[in-house]
Amino acid sequence: MKRESAQVGSIIKERKPSLAIFDASHGQPNWSQTGFTSREMHTNYAGLMELLCRMGCRCAPVSQPLSQARLTDARLLVIPPPTGAYNAAKECWSPLAESSFASEHIRDILNFVRSGGRLLAFAYRFGDWFTRSNLRELVSPLGCLLNDDAVIDLQTLRTMNPLEAFFDTPRNLLPLHWSNLHVSSVRWRTTATFNILPGAEAQPLALSAGGTCISFNRSARRISFASLPIAVAGLHGGGRFVLIGGPHAFETGRFGLLTRPDNARFMMNVLAWLLDNGSPDLRPEPVVHHSSGTFFFERGLAASSAENSDHAQHTVAYVERLLRRTGVLKALGRPKWMP
Repeated sequence: MKRESAQVGSIIKERKPSLAIFDASHGQPNWSQTGFTSREMHTNYAGLMELLCRMGCRCAPVSQPLSQARLTDARLLVIPPPTGAYNAAKECWSPLAESSFASEHIRDILNFVRSGGRLLAFAYRFGDWFTRSNLRELVSPLGCLLNDDAVIDLQTLRTMNPLEAFFDTPRNLLPLHWSNLHVSSVRWRTTATFNILPGAEAQPLALSAGGTCISFNRSARRISFASLPIAVAGLHGGGRFVLIGGPHAFETGRFGLLTRPDNARFMMNVLAWLLDNGSPDLRPEPVVHHSSGTFFFERGLAASSAENSDHAQHTVAYVERLLRRTGVLKALGRPKWMP
């Protein structure tokens, strides 16, 4: 344990000061339209900024489009969850053209990573379906598909405010050895998942617990009981990236979980890997978890048995009703939903 700590410490100590820029040009300030705080460097991401400063980075926000010129001096690009404009009457997000990633800026961000830059990007529950953004278009060329789903622990959701519902991933569901140093478990709130495409230079960084901790895909109306990637680490050309399906685990603020020692330690391990110049190790440790294969209810709906199909459809409808009743499908505004 002491030798592992010394290794991480030496990585931090030897690293030269680097510029980490926080994207604020794709609707991140718009989260304050709900009455809650925004998702910017100086608000919910202040804790992450502090970790980076402690590791020798200089941090700065960027409110203008992420062009090649603005990325030139950066070592790390942090993209908090992008979103559209808030519709308070319907409690949902609406598309906003200026919040979307333009094709030329997607090209510039990917070129930045390919040429040795580092990317840390955060999605949100139910992916682009919920936020009305196009983060999926940015991460797909990295070999990772952002799903329109949310991992939800049905047990906690029945008894807790939806904004406070959580689930834990124990150490054995953090497959990359450098990520779980001195970490017993990481706590998450509802979060989206990723599909890693065949041939992609990427590995799961964290897996959901599976079982009663289900994934519900809103677009496909599909349920999975499998352990699925909720965070991914990978390589793109000479650079590295980490994609995370939800922000709360690494935010400060009312619903942030970065104050948990294990969450902070996990994020420090991730940042150390992102910023390191050594050999990138993506070899996963053996993981014991639920099957990560096909979706149970997708099989049920496709089965020839009418009874199985009816059971699957009733279960999907039940979960949808639960999510509507608890408000998980809505963009929850502070005046109505603050516990």
